[in-house]
Amino acid sequence: MLWLCISLPQLPLEALLTEESANAVVVTAREGNVRWIINCNEAAERANLKAPMNYTLALAIHPQITMLNRKIRSEQVALERLASWAYQFSSTVILSEIPEELRLARTTCLWLEIGASLTLFGGFRHFIEQLEHELKPLGYSYRLGIGPTLEGAALLARAGIRLAITSPHALFTRIRNLPLTQLTLPPEMSLQLHTAGVRTLGLLLELPRDAIARRFGPDTSDFLDRLMGETPDPRTPFRLPEKYSAHFEFEFEVKNTDALLFPLRRMVQEFAGYLRARDTGTQRFTIRFGHRLSPATEMHIGSSAPDRSADRFLALVRERMQNVELPEPTISLGLYADQFTSPTALQTDLLNRSVMQTEDLSHTLDRIAMRVGDENVYGVRPAADHRPEYSWTSTSSEAGIPTLEFADRPLWLLPEPRSLESSVIPAIASGPERIEAGWWDDGDVQRDYYVVRMNSGPDLWVFKDLRTSNWYLHGFWS
Repeated sequence: MLWLCISLPQLPLEALLTEESANAVVVTAREGNVRWIINCNEAAERANLKAPMNYTLALAIHPQITMLNRKIRSEQVALERLASWAYQFSSTVILSEIPEELRLARTTCLWLEIGASLTLFGGFRHFIEQLEHELKPLGYSYRLGIGPTLEGAALLARAGIRLAITSPHALFTRIRNLPLTQLTLPPEMSLQLHTAGVRTLGLLLELPRDAIARRFGPDTSDFLDRLMGETPDPRTPFRLPEKYSAHFEFEFEVKNTDALLFPLRRMVQEFAGYLRARDTGTQRFTIRFGHRLSPATEMHIGSSAPDRSADRFLALVRERMQNVELPEPTISLGLYADQFTSPTALQTDLLNRSVMQTEDLSHTLDRIAMRVGDENVYGVRPAADHRPEYSWTSTSSEAGIPTLEFADRPLWLLPEPRSLESSVIPAIASGPERIEAGWWDDGDVQRDYYVVRMNSGPDLWVFKDLRTSNWYLHGFWS
């Protein structure tokens, strides 16, 4: 097996961010009586702040700091959303535990078994390019590592080694000269090994496992065995949920709806990855805005055709946001979907753009519906009635663009047939077409329809009422 590790050193910060800030922002947690900085954004790093650092000292260096408290629950939720997104690249996705220890707060990661996926994506290089193309817009800081074991891939990611190591022997050769600080060993163990002259991974791995177990406990020996693939790593794979549910809590009240677009963009892109993972699409999902006192505000996003494009979803969200009035500031966001169907597939040759044009038209109609309201946008579909004025009916925009299979009829029908003088009927080009229907609803008609060719302007569609022998104009041909 070949494992790809996505290491997320900034997850404690990025799981809480609502927007990209130009101000110094740090995430802190308390250990004993001291509050420590775990993560810093770029603005904080430019102000000479770094992790780990005593928060009191950081305030002395840069008093204008925005401080966020670490929330392990937010990190767990963000990691699960990312796992659902990653399922499109591998059917075996494993989440690391969210460590509570401050020294391990930057070691959260996600593993994908990619050995079975490389052929599907066209080889290793194309796989990594596609993964990073989808991962970068999510806004997470990450490092990638590829190794034959879970712990080996994680070690390579933390060390910044972007090489595909495919065997335990190659892994040992590549990491043997790394310092022990690259491992997540307890500080007291690292100190003892350093005192004994063991300062590289190669020296540690060459020590007898029995001696390590007696000195430092069986967990350390087991960790080294799992690192080198000498013992199995029995971790439970992530299971893709049948219904999609994503949640994001803000550290403070958000009053400006524009500020909601940053987390919404990430959530929509993660949702699109989930749909690709399930090889499905959706016509409807719900965004829920949580408030402190008022009931949650729900915003329903519908489309006329099944889709899974993050860009089109986000465009619809932007359109609907312009018409949403929130009763009070927002303290949380949620995205939910439970109805899925096959997406519209663009399987066409390069010379035939009809499918793509249909999809573009569908998206344009969706954006219009988001702006003016679903009730004001509708389509047309045939009805089971031979009478032209009753042979169509309206349908909601979410029902999609129907395939129209009307009989040969003019594009423009008059609201009511207009009476004609029989003496001015021009030469008839074709006809008659007899229509007798409507006896069941007291709207009985008996008509002979004709096409009348005009020297200038559109052709006319006229009929003769067989009961009265009167002539009527009913429509215009394009």
